[in-house]
Amino acid sequence: MTESVAQNATPRIPAWHWTIVGCAALLALLPAVYTVYRGYEAIGGVAQINGTLLWTLVQNTIVYALLAALIAGCIGTTQALLIENGRLPFWGFWRILVALPLVIPPYVSALTFLTLLRPHGMFEKWLVSNGLTEFGALPFDGIFGVFGSAFVLGTSLSPYVYFPVSAVLQSRSQHLSELARITGASTTRRIRHILLPMVLPAMGGGMLLVLLYALADFGVPALLRLPTFSTAIYARYAGSVDRSGAALLSIPLIAITALLIFVQDRFFGHGVTQINRSWKPPVTQQFNLKTVLFCALITVSVIPALGVPLGMLLTWIGSPVSAVERASIMPFGSIVSAAGRTLVLSFLVATGVEVLGLLVARVLRHGGKLGYAVGRIAQIGYALPGIVVGLSVVLMLSAFVPALLGGIIPLVIALTIRFLPQAIQGMDVSLRLVTPSLEDAGRLLGQTPLGVLRYIIVPLSASGIRSTWALVFLGLLKELPATLLLRPAGFDTLAVRIWMPTSDGFVVSAAGPALALIVCAFVPFIALQWRTSEHLKTQS
Repeated sequence: MTESVAQNATPRIPAWHWTIVGCAALLALLPAVYTVYRGYEAIGGVAQINGTLLWTLVQNTIVYALLAALIAGCIGTTQALLIENGRLPFWGFWRILVALPLVIPPYVSALTFLTLLRPHGMFEKWLVSNGLTEFGALPFDGIFGVFGSAFVLGTSLSPYVYFPVSAVLQSRSQHLSELARITGASTTRRIRHILLPMVLPAMGGGMLLVLLYALADFGVPALLRLPTFSTAIYARYAGSVDRSGAALLSIPLIAITALLIFVQDRFFGHGVTQINRSWKPPVTQQFNLKTVLFCALITVSVIPALGVPLGMLLTWIGSPVSAVERASIMPFGSIVSAAGRTLVLSFLVATGVEVLGLLVARVLRHGGKLGYAVGRIAQIGYALPGIVVGLSVVLMLSAFVPALLGGIIPLVIALTIRFLPQAIQGMDVSLRLVTPSLEDAGRLLGQTPLGVLRYIIVPLSASGIRSTWALVFLGLLKELPATLLLRPAGFDTLAVRIWMPTSDGFVVSAAGPALALIVCAFVPFIALQWRTSEHLKTQS
């Protein structure tokens, strides 16, 4: 009898759970399959892609992504080492400062850099007005192209690397470093043989996230005139009645990003961090020349991603504009309405995606080989940048359910596919905190699988669930390409209201909605920082 109960108490997944997860995996898989099918079908039936153009797109996209990842990796890792390896004075302030670029969309940063550093831009005009140079004497067109785009995106996404590296540094044991110091190892040797091997898996994982983001990015290369797959797909979609050419162009991008996902899972999915119960926070350092230098380096590192965008946006507010541009400036009431639509849409989709992510992560953990396969399929949205997701949803619905086009449902489907992988990964990490023995205890006490999920798993994973929801919500607030393609008529989010005047050359008109978006993004950002601070206080 006891043996029979114990067998029934093992974590098992009911049929309704499998059904929901299977539908989510099918929903995530269909756009990729259909896009590849339409692209293959288009071969020979549409104007073929010029070989030189295709090579240019491949080269620009890969170099742009690699440079952005390298820049973000260098900045984020340096920030984590300076802040976490030994607590600087006002340690909490520096942690918040280096994370703040998360609230500013990269395309907003690109817009401010474009206005400041383009030929005949604000900086060149200032130099000329003060007699320091002449128009055209300096290469201000350097902001355009692959290097300027990679710099803007890499500096904006440095928190993607800072967070995982700082988490490793916060939880590591001090024993190896103390032993190396006792045996007389120099600082250089300790960094090379102990610290770097410890943080490299986290650094590599963060850089791969930046790499995937860069491959999917549309706003930065579009503003800074860099031809990439995302911009070329959008141009083909927007400028042609037959969207098969855009589907054909999507295939190489899907292949590149799918390959990177495999690399991430193969090489960075199982990084090991040394943690033990002797963990103790580093002692706060006193002010001296070294700490002043470290604080100055951190301040300089956040100027491109934080100081420049905020400074330019605040400068634009109330600045004189032409009569033509004045007509495109959003009234305050319209900004509030767009902010309301953005917050409601992001809240609802983030909540739905969070629930799906929790169910998929549970199948991924307890569903055996089939669960692992279904869970990986559900994460295929990583291989589908927003521009491709939007295109594939349009192609599928126009072929099978054209009545749904023009409403909000296509946008919700696209956003769910795009952000479900992020929710699954966050939920998977959270569920690892719940030992199977607790689930067994719940089943032995007569709880149903739903009761175990509700009363045991969710409360014990609450911190991770809240953090994952905040990250998904933050990403939804800033999402641009899928929303730009699929939004219903009159349903403009703040991201769209930033993009519309910018694409017409009216940059000052984008300042109001951009600042409103930053204010909205502070809500999940504060939630993230608060949960992290509480966790560290508990450890201390």
